[in-house]
Amino acid sequence: MKNLILSHKKTAAAALVLIILIIAMTVFVQRKRSIEDMRAADTMAALNRADEIEAWGEVMYSRIENISIDFPSTVTDVQVKEGERITLNQPLVIIDLTEYNGSIEKLNKQMIANQLALDSAPQDISALQADISRMQNEIARKTDEYNNDTAADIKLLKNSMELALKELEDAKIDFQNYQSLYDEGAVSKTILNQYETVLNQRQKAVDDLDASIHKTKTALKDELNMLDISLKSKQIQLSQLRDGNSTNVAMQESSVSSTEVDLNIMRGKLEKDYIKDNQIVSNVENGIVKNIAVISGSRLGVQGVPTSILQIIDADSITVSAEVYEEFIGSVQVGDAVKIVPASSSDISIEGTVTHIPDLAVEKDGRRVVRVIINPDDPNNILKPGFTADVYFRR
Repeated sequence: MKNLILSHKKTAAAALVLIILIIAMTVFVQRKRSIEDMRAADTMAALNRADEIEAWGEVMYSRIENISIDFPSTVTDVQVKEGERITLNQPLVIIDLTEYNGSIEKLNKQMIANQLALDSAPQDISALQADISRMQNEIARKTDEYNNDTAADIKLLKNSMELALKELEDAKIDFQNYQSLYDEGAVSKTILNQYETVLNQRQKAVDDLDASIHKTKTALKDELNMLDISLKSKQIQLSQLRDGNSTNVAMQESSVSSTEVDLNIMRGKLEKDYIKDNQIVSNVENGIVKNIAVISGSRLGVQGVPTSILQIIDADSITVSAEVYEEFIGSVQVGDAVKIVPASSSDISIEGTVTHIPDLAVEKDGRRVVRVIINPDDPNNILKPGFTADVYFRR
């Protein structure tokens, strides 16, 4: 009986060992398969990543309006907040013009008084002569800037035009190449349309720059005309002083003219596209408020010094600056389509187009990066200035 029990115990122990071995083998096989699956997944992910370049990007903008007031007034209400989206002619800030209108009325009364006091003692004409000399020098300098395009604004626009023309030429070549490929059936109409869109954008950029250059030169010419008119006015005043008697008649006429100029200048300060009555309004079609520098009660234009009110970002000029490592920049071309994933909305993907690849790299975290400029297709205004996004380029 004892032997029988021992025999059964040995059989049970053997069976238990066998079961443990089977379980261990099963666990081992399952873990091995799991590891192989993970390796396969990692391999697939690596292959997927090899098909694209991921870059960190920052939402930026290329145009901004600076709103300032250079005449005495007081803020009574600020009707917008930092980062708020605004439209053309939307009221931004309410101002009290009581003091400013009082100054205009004071100048008007001064001009009347000067007109009534034309007959007085002889006056010194040296100040007027110095003013004419200064104005002649200013006219000569501005005339040289106008004739030779040496004004800072014009030079900057000319440089931008050179770059825009090169980009336009590149876009024309790209479109012609893809037109040929499309005619041969090698690419789809969608791809051809993308290059056509880029070409249209480049052409618009050139047209806009050309218009800006013309506008800047026109403004400079208008300024020269105004200076010339003012100079002629002062020269007439001087001639009257010299030709007149030793009384203060000519000087009073000069005072009248000077006061009238000052009066016109003060009235002209209201003739800005962002001032309507007692409101400061948006002069941008699609804007974003930035750097509000005033609050209710703020004094503006103290001693004629311009006071910054706020800035308006032109939302239509928003771009994305993507930092591409230099070893990958050779795979990126102007006109390439990219995918933009905002950090604030990682479930959203926005299409974009490479518009500029600078011939300049900068150091960041011990590596060299090239800040590629991308024009996003963002009709829903998802991208916001200062925000970040991941940008994916196709290899």
